[in-house]
Amino acid sequence: MDRIDPRTPSGFRDSLPADAAMRQRMTNRIAAVFERFGFAPIDTPALERPEVLTGGDEGFSKNIYRARITDDDEPLALRFDLTVPLARFVAAHSQDLQFPFLRYHIGKVWRGEHAQAGRYREFVQCDVDIVGAKSILADAQIVAVMYAAFSELGLSDRVRIRISNRKVLNGLADFLQFDAERTPQVLRAIDKLDKQGWDAVAKELSDKIGLDAQQIDAIQEFLALKAETPEALLDQASALLKFGMQSEQGIGELRELIGHLDALRIPRSAWELDLAVARGLGYYTGTVFETTLLALPQYGSVCSGGRYDNLVSRFSPMELSGVGTSIGIDRLIAALDELGLLDREVAPARVAVLDFEPAARAAVVGIAADLRASGISAALYLGHEETLKGQLTWAVKGGFPFVVIMGASECERGVVQLKDMAARTQTEVPVAELSERLRA
Repeated sequence: MDRIDPRTPSGFRDSLPADAAMRQRMTNRIAAVFERFGFAPIDTPALERPEVLTGGDEGFSKNIYRARITDDDEPLALRFDLTVPLARFVAAHSQDLQFPFLRYHIGKVWRGEHAQAGRYREFVQCDVDIVGAKSILADAQIVAVMYAAFSELGLSDRVRIRISNRKVLNGLADFLQFDAERTPQVLRAIDKLDKQGWDAVAKELSDKIGLDAQQIDAIQEFLALKAETPEALLDQASALLKFGMQSEQGIGELRELIGHLDALRIPRSAWELDLAVARGLGYYTGTVFETTLLALPQYGSVCSGGRYDNLVSRFSPMELSGVGTSIGIDRLIAALDELGLLDREVAPARVAVLDFEPAARAAVVGIAADLRASGISAALYLGHEETLKGQLTWAVKGGFPFVVIMGASECERGVVQLKDMAARTQTEVPVAELSERLRA
């Protein structure tokens, strides 16, 4: 028979045990931080109705994967993020939720985008959101969660949280006197600044959006604003965008946010105001966040989000503000891998229990069972290699920290040989004391 090529589609990947275990450890630590802040887990279906995800916006529609199980079934689409499903979830279950609602969700999402380094078509997001809180303190709480998560991963000094406000950017239409309907296109162009550079952005603003040279120069001047302190930067922005009501509101919210971040003990070295942060998704209405690795800014944002005050209203007459952020775990892992900062533990268990003498088999199997019952992970050798040397080769290749050896002689005396692979030592230990010795 013809063999089928086992390769995965472009933008999709298999995870070997060491990689999958590393990702699981990382997401477990992030989830623990979320729960420490009082966020509860939820889950939603991978498939949603297309109109739920797109809201009629063709900018979303072109990148989603569509599916139809049978000709009789309604069209379906794979979720492209976890925020829009959250809005639907809140509308569907509002009677069962307490507001403000603090939730986190860790799950796969899918986007039909061009695959490249650190950017995949299937990836895992770790989302945390507050729904039903209008206070800017909620925005500050999200920044605090972001900082705590990266601190938990040992990355607090390797990342920078960049903060802006869409209201400031929305005010560009008033300041530059262009049609406000062009604002989403302008913001999507600005959002590409880090990846494409100013020349490409200016060309898009001119050729595709239709701004004139004076308007484009003014946008460049605005995006280039720099100052010694975030307060001084806001003073400059206020002077440049004077008389713009929406911009002044956004600047006021950023001033309030700064005070909350100081009160939450978030060091100013961990974040900065960057008014070029726009976020391309159209549902953001206020504060927006992007987090980049200082050593690899070309990877783009590894954690981003913002405030969305109108998203739930797509599905319900309720007026519920929302603010949240999402850690892109796969992009983060790819970047850390390039920096050589990943800790890959190959062993699926702490202890390898060898089984090379039939006379001792029952006792060996019992040892594996007892170790597991006492909370110690133990892998029992199940292969066809019958020699001690061959099974030790398996244990070494598997990276197990400890190896338990019991032959007929040890079985008769009620002991095992315990090999510490890192220390390169071997100690005889009574079977009754094995679990305690390993826990120590």
